[in-house]
Amino acid sequence: MGLYNNISLFFINLFTILVPRPLFPPAAFLWGGLFYLLLAEIRRSVRANLQVVTGRTDVEWLVFSTFYKFSINWCDVMLMMRLKGERLQALINRRSSHRPLDDALAAGNGAILVSPHLGNWELGGLGLADLGYRINVLTFREPDEKVNQMREKVRMERNIGFIYVDRNDTSPLAIIEAVNALRRNEILCLLGERDGSSSTVAVSFFGRCTELPAGAAYLSMASGAPVIPVFVPLEGYRYATLMEEPIFFSGRHGQHADAIKEGIARLAGVFERYISRYPDQWYNFFDFWKIRPGGSSSEPQAKG
Repeated sequence: MGLYNNISLFFINLFTILVPRPLFPPAAFLWGGLFYLLLAEIRRSVRANLQVVTGRTDVEWLVFSTFYKFSINWCDVMLMMRLKGERLQALINRRSSHRPLDDALAAGNGAILVSPHLGNWELGGLGLADLGYRINVLTFREPDEKVNQMREKVRMERNIGFIYVDRNDTSPLAIIEAVNALRRNEILCLLGERDGSSSTVAVSFFGRCTELPAGAAYLSMASGAPVIPVFVPLEGYRYATLMEEPIFFSGRHGQHADAIKEGIARLAGVFERYISRYPDQWYNFFDFWKIRPGGSSSEPQAKG
């Protein structure tokens, strides 16, 4: 979206140093409005995505709200990188039980936390690390290397591991690192709805046949760790950290493909519930389903 580079993050960080958090929303309203007006192609993509998610055509207020809340999100991301302990936890107003995560760790196989690009997913990892959980983040490198260095510095300070994967390859070394982290009974965090890998599964997602990444499923089957859907939406002035029941990927020999497809379909269903609940916090600033100008999708409609 043009925000995620070293120069823009420098100015956002400077703003969050000089300005108290209660003033973030009015500033974000102005910035978000500016981006909404200037970035016409991105605006069209967000509109197309929201029309699919909501099933409505009149989504313009949600389009604007997406730009606005994304601006708040980035102010909070830069702020929370300087916060620890009570000050960091104060950004969270509502917490679901950590029982699914604690049960998984008690079983000794680690846990895989998967979120869509919804809300402030960075706060989820930092918040858990701040509570003493051992976190590893499976992520892509950003084009701006200084952004990678900034993220690495913050994560190293919080004892968060980071494992880089290649956008266009299976990244065998990264897979080995990820499985080893799970075998140490640690937590692996990744984002799970964008097709950015070489391994995907076609499932129904908002009624459309959609290729979703299957990496979490393969890691689960290799380690025995469950996949736990997690979400960190903005609710009013602060965030909620929400954790759903785990999804286990297991199947007899010769049935792995069916088990993976069934599990990813369940995960897609959980994602749909939360994206429908917080549609203006689903931050995909590109045409997710590649909607054609006439309103049709380049992918066939999913059946059932």
